Amino acid sequence: MAGIGFELRKLFVGRGAIAKVRAYAYASIITAGTMVLAVMLMLGAQLLTRAFGAADIQTETLVVLMIYAMLGSLILSSLLQMLLSRYVADMMYQKSTGRVLPSLFGGAFLLMIPGGLLYGWFLWTATDITMLDKALNLGLFIVLIMVWLQMAYITAAKDYKRILLGFAGGVLTVFLLGSLLLYLDMSPVTGMMLALFCGYGIMMVTFNGVLLTIFPAGKGSIFAFIEWIGKYPDLVFIGFFAMTGAFVHLIVMWFSPLGTVIAGHFVYAPLHDSAAFFAYLVAVPTSVNFVVSVEVNFYQKYKRYFSAITGGGTLSEIGLARENMKKVLTQEIFRLTQIQVFVMVLFSVLMRYALESLGFTRDMIGMFQVMAVGYSAYAVGNSMALLQLYFNDRKGALMTCMLYFFLNLAGTLWTMNRDPLYYGLGMTLAGIVMYGFGLIRLLTYVRSIDYHVFCGQPVLAVQKPNLMKTLATRLNRRASSLEKSLLRYSGKGDMQA
Repeated sequence: MAGIGFELRKLFVGRGAIAKVRAYAYASIITAGTMVLAVMLMLGAQLLTRAFGAADIQTETLVVLMIYAMLGSLILSSLLQMLLSRYVADMMYQKSTGRVLPSLFGGAFLLMIPGGLLYGWFLWTATDITMLDKALNLGLFIVLIMVWLQMAYITAAKDYKRILLGFAGGVLTVFLLGSLLLYLDMSPVTGMMLALFCGYGIMMVTFNGVLLTIFPAGKGSIFAFIEWIGKYPDLVFIGFFAMTGAFVHLIVMWFSPLGTVIAGHFVYAPLHDSAAFFAYLVAVPTSVNFVVSVEVNFYQKYKRYFSAITGGGTLSEIGLARENMKKVLTQEIFRLTQIQVFVMVLFSVLMRYALESLGFTRDMIGMFQVMAVGYSAYAVGNSMALLQLYFNDRKGALMTCMLYFFLNLAGTLWTMNRDPLYYGLGMTLAGIVMYGFGLIRLLTYVRSIDYHVFCGQPVLAVQKPNLMKTLATRLNRRASSLEKSLLRYSGKGDMQA
């Protein structure tokens, strides 16, 4: 879990100022690009449709369809994102790169079928939405699942220019095609849905092209990765609670007095949602700085400590490497926290004026500022959970993420029917608790790292019954048998020719 973003480190070491600025731009795109893009596209789509004279109900329908497709696909893909990251890292470590790309397509297939059916039923209940709009929205939901999963793989890429071009091409397609379709008097919802589907489709195809230049197409079953579900089931829950926890307060608030029914089961809280999506942007600097500081500074000390253990280092060398690692870890944690606090204050103050120009009310600005604090706490708290995974403290990471999810859920349920002054307070308190608990758990675990490394492992490797491993083995055998049959058939065809 120490990562598949090793190539990013090369961009920051021994380079000039301009090169480092470019490296930060690449890191920003790769680590936070898709989420920032989602927020910006939602804002841009609203402004574009209104500029072409769309009615309020059309704009609201478009926004709701975008929110549900994006959040639904994001939460669904979170079930496998963390697990696939671990699988890819393990395959790269084992130099079994041929098993990487099949896992991407297997994971996408595993999520798209049940997820598509469930989301399709959800769309079917919305009788006020046209069949074409439903089909386009379902297509966007499916494409987004693939894009979210690709981001667990794309950090291994070296071709950052093509990644950047993929993002740029997607954005330009959305706005240029959307403008053209609206100019041709197409329905605002249909036109922007088609533009979004094409834009994210371009991104998906571009990212697949990038990945195919890095990893071989591979052989064997596309479901071989499910063995890792049996090995690390906690990673499924860590990914789910970490991601869902960041947005569960939105879902709860849809059923508050602020909630508005658009069509069928599609409801949302426009005042709260708008404030929340802008507040989420405050977490971006931590996402970028985490990758940069951890991969460049902490990881070197982390690697040196474990290399001293596995490379036959003396006790004094191991002890020195351990203390250096702990020192740098502490420095990077508090540096990350300081930067986030600074960004939070600056962002909350400056964005206030921009939001006022966009028509935000006093209550919306208050919610935005409260949630900016909450998302800042979540950003650094989530970083603590990721650092716990560096040391394979999956139990600690799971407790950290579950704590945030349930506190956010309970806190939002408590505030949803109260004065707007309290909106966002539940997720803010949950984020602060997540950060505090995650920090204490991490530092406590690292303080006893020698015990966990030398004494926390089983004396004998015991093979436990693993249904997922058995299933993966059978699927691999069938895939191998099918490949051999196809090769034999192909060979006979060639001979006959």
